[in-house]
Amino acid sequence: MNLNAVDIGAAYLPQNQDPTLAGSTTVPGAAAYTQNLLRPYRGLSTINQNTTDFWDLYHSLQMSLNRRFRNGFSFGTNYTWGISFTGNTGLQKRLQHAADGTFSLRADQAAYEELNKNLDARPHYVKANAVWELPKVRANGGGFARAIGHVVNDWQIAGVLTAGSGTTYDLSYSYRDNGGNVNLTGSPDYGARILYVGDPGSGCTDNQYAQFNTDAVKGPTYGSLGLESGRNILRGCPDRTVDLALMREIRMRGARRLEFRVDVFNAFNTVVINGRQTQIQYISPADLTIRNSQTRTDGSIDPARLTPRTAGFGAATGAQTMRNVQVQVRFAF
Repeated sequence: MNLNAVDIGAAYLPQNQDPTLAGSTTVPGAAAYTQNLLRPYRGLSTINQNTTDFWDLYHSLQMSLNRRFRNGFSFGTNYTWGISFTGNTGLQKRLQHAADGTFSLRADQAAYEELNKNLDARPHYVKANAVWELPKVRANGGGFARAIGHVVNDWQIAGVLTAGSGTTYDLSYSYRDNGGNVNLTGSPDYGARILYVGDPGSGCTDNQYAQFNTDAVKGPTYGSLGLESGRNILRGCPDRTVDLALMREIRMRGARRLEFRVDVFNAFNTVVINGRQTQIQYISPADLTIRNSQTRTDGSIDPARLTPRTAGFGAATGAQTMRNVQVQVRFAF
């Protein structure tokens, strides 16, 4: 907690304006004194105090089902239902200072914490695994049956399923001109939040160029109190990945053995988008022209933004690794 934070709105006050800049600009906060002269303890920088005021509360239901290896088969499943996860962890203590040097929490601190109380609770998460030993070929007959048994026996197939809700994320903004904290909130220490003017959607779609509704937000303007929106509002794409393995161990004389193993990660080549361009870039609070739009004015995709590397606002920037195979041959002695 910064005890010497610049109060919200301080850069707007007449007594905090630099007379050498008077009349040079009409942008709020642009003609204010430098940061350290706006602070309650003038001329000093931050004065940090560590506190134990943070809390979080998690409610969940966790279940597991397991079968021991018997008759060539075993499995295990763990499921977590995240009911709620709330708290004020990571939030600022927003202070206001009096003329006599005392300070207290702002009157809207409770509203600020209520607005931002949702933490990253994943509603559903599943982790399951299974091992199946392929049926053996009995080599009771002649040499041909024994040869077949040597080839097909002692193989195992194993798999792991990872599935669950995506993680939460938020949208942000940036201004090229006149859009710093000191302009928007009147304090360099407290930022504004992006403003939701419609339904942004869930946060995940099959369209890599439109992961959410980009028309549902706009940037904050001057005089902000940092209460435009909360946190952890959107949720990323769910996971549903299967990894498989095929293995065999051949025992030889003594302690020697030969092992073969093939691992196939993301065996079904499932696409799970895990990155997006979440920051919208404007020119200024007075000119909300979008500088990184994914689409052109006619609604078509901008041909300069077809790849994740050049993604515009709302488009995917990354996904989990696609199918890859690893082969191992190991001789132990």
